[in-house]
Amino acid sequence: MARSREDKARFITSLRDGVEAMKSKGIKPPNRLLENFSPSNALMILSQRPDATNCAGFQTWRELGRTVRKGSKGIAILIPLTTDEDQENLRFSWRHVFDISDTEEIITDSPKREEVSK
Repeated sequence: MARSREDKARFITSLRDGVEAMKSKGIKPPNRLLENFSPSNALMILSQRPDATNCAGFQTWRELGRTVRKGSKGIAILIPLTTDEDQENLRFSWRHVFDISDTEEIITDSPKREEVSK
């Protein structure tokens, strides 16, 4: 479902408020989040999922041998679309990441059914 511009603006405002509140309280993201995300995105993750510890995108989890459980809700982050040095025309896009608690190991060694010949 697509969000309206007003919904997106409210969402971004509430995330910023949450990030600022966490910064003012001295709450720091877990090191694992800081290794993989900018401090702002790490705080955005924690403002949506305070229990998050290790997050990655859907495809990254697949490459690591894990799959995202059906029905899991993504955690919204913003990533820059351009690397404009002046940052005058910097645009962002939504991406969703998932915490490791939303994933499970991919099991590839499933037993094959043996055909029974009659």
